Amino acid sequence: MDPPRKINNLRDLTDSNLELGIEDILIDRNYFVQTTDPVAIDLFNKKLKGDSNDSGFYKPEKGLQMVKEGGFAFHVETSTAYPIIEDTFTVQEICELEEVQMYRTQPMHTNLQKNSPFREMMNYCMLHIVENGLLFRLRKYWDARKPICMEYAKKVTIHVGIKEFSSGLIVLSYGICFSLIFLLGEIIIFHKKLIADFFLERRVIKPYTE
Repeated sequence: MDPPRKINNLRDLTDSNLELGIEDILIDRNYFVQTTDPVAIDLFNKKLKGDSNDSGFYKPEKGLQMVKEGGFAFHVETSTAYPIIEDTFTVQEICELEEVQMYRTQPMHTNLQKNSPFREMMNYCMLHIVENGLLFRLRKYWDARKPICMEYAKKVTIHVGIKEFSSGLIVLSYGICFSLIFLLGEIIIFHKKLIADFFLERRVIKPYTE
């Protein structure tokens, strides 16, 4: 069966027992200084804030190695992380990874002069690039490929005891009891004439004869 996904957002990550690290680049350091997102601020105070400004910030190779060892979450650019993961992680370890988005998706716009006559032309060109697949081709060329999780490695075996399995046995027992009751009812309905004749015959009083 597929393993359950336990961490789906930053709040789940904050409440988990995982340790956290951030890629040591300026944009990530600046994000926690300027952000107004209460969840991100809480995440920083609980997981990253330490005695020095370097607490929780690692190079990508070191951070991903700590992820591989377990019990650690690391925020890093996907274009940086994917090649390292593909080279150093096994197929099973790749399937065990989960991604959580930290930065909110920002809408992008084309900057033009107000009342510019090129506005419609630029809109047409951008839509044409998207429809022809050129934008997807450029992203595929410049962005790193996401590591592939093989389905055979994604499955896990979970061992359960009688306590976890007891509800299934209870349902099965109720099903057997109800099925026997229904079977007995069907037999009575099917042979109701024979049953009625049997009881009527016992009630008939035969006269004494010599």
